[in-house]
Amino acid sequence: METQSTNPVSTQDPNGAPPRTPPKPAKRAFDPDALTRALRIAGAALVVASASTFMLQHWQGGNDLIRYGMLVVQSLLLAAAAYFVGLSLREGRSARTFLALVLGTMPVSFAVLGGLVYSQFHLESVPVLPSYATWVAPSPIAAVLAVFGTLLVFVPLAVVSFVALARKEARALTLAFFAANLLVLVPVRQPLAIAALAGVALLGLLRLELTRFTGRAPLDTVEGKLARVMPFAAPLIMLGRVFHLYQVGAAFIGGVLLIAASSLWLVLSRARKPWQRDLGSWAAAAVGAAGWALCWSELHSSLNSATFSVLLLGLPAAVLFALASKRAANAQNALLGIGTMLALATALGATAVSLDSIAALGCIAIGVTVAVWGASLRALVRTISGSLVALFGLVVQIWLATHADNVLRWAGMSVLGALLIVGSAYVERNRARLARFWEEANARRLEHESV
Repeated sequence: METQSTNPVSTQDPNGAPPRTPPKPAKRAFDPDALTRALRIAGAALVVASASTFMLQHWQGGNDLIRYGMLVVQSLLLAAAAYFVGLSLREGRSARTFLALVLGTMPVSFAVLGGLVYSQFHLESVPVLPSYATWVAPSPIAAVLAVFGTLLVFVPLAVVSFVALARKEARALTLAFFAANLLVLVPVRQPLAIAALAGVALLGLLRLELTRFTGRAPLDTVEGKLARVMPFAAPLIMLGRVFHLYQVGAAFIGGVLLIAASSLWLVLSRARKPWQRDLGSWAAAAVGAAGWALCWSELHSSLNSATFSVLLLGLPAAVLFALASKRAANAQNALLGIGTMLALATALGATAVSLDSIAALGCIAIGVTVAVWGASLRALVRTISGSLVALFGLVVQIWLATHADNVLRWAGMSVLGALLIVGSAYVERNRARLARFWEEANARRLEHESV
């Protein structure tokens, strides 16, 4: 009786070839690079977490100024560790990691220092804060000395760190870094003011990044990227501090959306594909308009004029759509048309809300601007629509002049007419220069889109 045996390891080829055996699993080898990289990442995370707890302190150890001094000493110890590792162990990667951590802990120190300064020099009533977020300097002199002492310690440390991480751009990065961190010391906590300060800082840093640092080979290393991102930490801490500790209103959310829209608008200058530029332009316009509407929802209540309120809502939104069109490829005319129609509709809406001289002058000014702009580009629709709105404003102004005595109607139209004549004289005088400027701008735009 025959028996059949099965071999799970080898298989017989039907053509008579020798049996095949499955490959053996590869042996795992020790990877020292992976180990050192993991150790550096874990150590850096712990150091940053340790520094961050100073902003949420629950422990006791003297007054707030002494505790802040311990945070500054931590940065000195990290710099000493970088010196020891770099010279004694001659290991550059770990030394640069320590120097990056020196820079990473500085925004935390400035945030705590900002609390000490605010406790003595606040420009507004101090809100009630949780105990863990309250930092109080013993006296105004102590707060000022803390600022000078911090700069005395941090400036040389930052210079050395940026030289090690990004030598060729160390000066620019150091100046940007301290300019951003010094904003944290401004003794203001009103959310809208903080959004404005942080927004200016973020947009300025982003423009510097795009125009000077992006695309440069020496700054595309890991160390270079760390150096480039460090200045952004301080304004982000300012925004996060408002979210965590203070009453956030619609205006602050709107300010954050305006910052996001402006950042996207700047980044779109690097986009190469038309669909990316169009999609980003529509998103920037929509987010910017929504952000401004939220800001307006708090601002308009302080205005006594309904006309000003309408103009304050519509005109900035129209400008946002017009600016967004500058980054678009195929959607440029659509975005620009929406902005133009929104501006004209705002002027007409202001007269519908309140038929007064301000609304009429708004119609005249906006309509004439659109009409002159359309005529200069030989755009028939813009010329006609702007002329009609300006004519409507003129009719309203004349009608008001027959029903009420107000010198503003006469003075407003006189000043506007004189300015238009002066503008025409300037254009006539500099027509060659303006034409050359226009052609160069179009050439740059076409060159940029073709890249």
